[in-house]
Amino acid sequence: MSNKKVLILALVCGLLTAVALNFYLKSVKEAAQNVQTRKVAVALSRIPARTLVTADMVSLKNVPVDFVHQNAVNDTALVVGNTTRAEIEAGEQILHSKMVPKKNNGATLTYSVPLGLRAISIKVDEQSGVAGLLSPGDRVDVMGTIDGEIYNTDLNIPPIKVTKTHLILQNMEVLAVGKNYSAPDPQQGDKSKEGQNQGVSTVTLAVPAEKMQFLVAVADKGKVTLALRAAADKSEEDRPPMDALQLLK
Repeated sequence: MSNKKVLILALVCGLLTAVALNFYLKSVKEAAQNVQTRKVAVALSRIPARTLVTADMVSLKNVPVDFVHQNAVNDTALVVGNTTRAEIEAGEQILHSKMVPKKNNGATLTYSVPLGLRAISIKVDEQSGVAGLLSPGDRVDVMGTIDGEIYNTDLNIPPIKVTKTHLILQNMEVLAVGKNYSAPDPQQGDKSKEGQNQGVSTVTLAVPAEKMQFLVAVADKGKVTLALRAAADKSEEDRPPMDALQLLK
């Protein structure tokens, strides 16, 4: 075969290869453009278990629908501010089953404790615990009554015993009543908590960390009484302590 024929054959083969490659690339591009995707929330970095998720930990990513997990979260707003139930790897789709909502749905009490607060249980009876009518999610004021003594400068005069009642905490969230830490079902109205909290001996409150020792000391040395607040009442008052002598005035 002459060199001329070889050259022509090579040119034809090169042209056919270029046409075939162009056709292949075009078909791949069209196929990619026709793939349906869905936005899902993914982790930007590894998120350990029991971690509060912040906005810089997650983002939305387009994923082909065939590869989207059926339990995947499709909105970062449903993730940010919640706590991870299990570890999530970087790039992994975030699943509803690996998250614990802000309002605990029955996982464990630890997920219901707001950041910066501590869960502390105090003993109550029917009188000090609002007749057993409290439910998780209610807000209460906490009063402490303690016996004390007032000493006179004259050592020959015996100290005067006084009982003072202090308003020690205001607008505290009830995390649990007894062992129940699930809020009543709003669909059932008041019937959802009929009798469920009768006879309970403890109420667990979400208390600021700097106040927990004070509450424990008052509960140990005196008596703690809870006052239920209206659901919409967020006010706080500066009330001085009251002693038994003021009742006689």
